[in-house]
Amino acid sequence: MTPLAMKMLFRRGGTAGSALSVTLIVAILTSMNAGVNYINLQAQELGTLVNIGETYIIISQNSTSVSDSRIDVSLANQLTRSIDRYVEYSLPQKILSATIITKSGNRTLYVRGVEDPENFFKLGRAYVNGSIAKGEAEANVGEIVARILAIDLGDEVRLTVNNNAVKFKVVGIFKTLTQLDGEIIVSMKATMQLTKDNNKLSLIEFAIKDKVDGEEAINIITELLPRDLKVVKAQQLRDFIQNMNQQTLTFMSLWSVTIYAVAAVASYIIATRLIAESRDEMTMIRALGAKKRMLFTLVLIYTTATALLGSILGIALGTVGTQTASTILRWIWPSVNITPFLEAEQALQTILLTLASSTLGCLYPALRSARTRYMEQPL
Repeated sequence: MTPLAMKMLFRRGGTAGSALSVTLIVAILTSMNAGVNYINLQAQELGTLVNIGETYIIISQNSTSVSDSRIDVSLANQLTRSIDRYVEYSLPQKILSATIITKSGNRTLYVRGVEDPENFFKLGRAYVNGSIAKGEAEANVGEIVARILAIDLGDEVRLTVNNNAVKFKVVGIFKTLTQLDGEIIVSMKATMQLTKDNNKLSLIEFAIKDKVDGEEAINIITELLPRDLKVVKAQQLRDFIQNMNQQTLTFMSLWSVTIYAVAAVASYIIATRLIAESRDEMTMIRALGAKKRMLFTLVLIYTTATALLGSILGIALGTVGTQTASTILRWIWPSVNITPFLEAEQALQTILLTLASSTLGCLYPALRSARTRYMEQPL
């Protein structure tokens, strides 16, 4: 009786629509997983290629950000001489939160003053389009700032800090692939003009020499510092990439929970509609001697089979859709080469979790249907 009953239910006109709803839900999750897989792969490869040494910064003990840190210039000069034997380089810097005024608009950003901009960019392996700022009226702008505010070489920008304003000529636009691309680099004297303060710095950045024991060197440098200063490790690109990957995976996990919750709701609706629209078929099956347990099983099998079909089609649609979109994107912009992919275990996991959430979603309607009055054995 069960095969005949299932045949009756699957011939319903709503079966295709039910499977399509699950298909679309799973396709969204699959396409996001495929795109994130490509991004994570590229990030991991970049992390293995980039090898940056351990860098540290000296800042104020109670500072909440680098722009809040204050170090006396005389003390900074003394410290740089004291730690010279342990470090590859030391870079005193002054960082300000300033408002930039351009012809395209205004924005608040960080301005970083350094003693030797040329050495600073060299150590950061930066690409500079144009020249490096040398005078007090010249500035180098990060490519993110330049793109947002439509700044070109030769433009004049105005920086203001606490009602102090200084005009700068943009002599170079730089790219470092770090947070520096959202900043403006000027000479140390230029930042002194903006703050009217020649006695304070923000931080001292340094890197330990390769032949020096890093842990021992940090302990010695820490002992040289007064109590109001501290040494902290600067965030490295590899650590940043790992952190971003972890955040991405966390987001995808939360998003997946939402998707599977939607699948459970869809399963509940599918089971409810099945029971409402198949009242005559259910009554006929019950009249032929089917027990209530069989009716419950029929609803469960129908919903699960629909979810299985929808999840398989959804994985196929999501994978093909992302591949097609990436191919079209390469046709439009040949420089863009995105190849999203889905792991086999991810596809299996998606199918199993979709089936589990669909089963949970249809349990209550299936149990309720087996107890309704019209399901009772007719006299």
